[in-house]
Amino acid sequence: MSVQPFNFSKFLTYNEINTKPSLPTEILQHIPIPQGTHFVDLQFKDSIETVWTLRYYTRPGGNRANPVFTVGWLKFVRAKRVEAGDKLTIYRCQDGELQIQATRKSNVTYQGEPVYLDVENFLGF
Repeated sequence: MSVQPFNFSKFLTYNEINTKPSLPTEILQHIPIPQGTHFVDLQFKDSIETVWTLRYYTRPGGNRANPVFTVGWLKFVRAKRVEAGDKLTIYRCQDGELQIQATRKSNVTYQGEPVYLDVENFLGF
């Protein structure tokens, strides 16, 4: 079975970094939730190859899917020190691997546009 690559980005709000981020319903076409359940635990790799397990959840029943990340999300946020206004990007590579990245607007611009850098660059190790 071949998997289709996809790419999704959004800017995170204060509420999303403190609870759970809402994801577009279109993502269900790329990461379906098995019939008979309302969640699946997914493994994502970040830019430094750390694997993060995030629970991908939709409400059981009802007429609105509204997928979100629940279990594992706050651990990711705290470890990466994600802030409101950071950009969350999730994507699937050609090989089927799921990736997750949090980026932050830097002071650098390119052709007048802000450059976003991985939050790892702001951790100050």
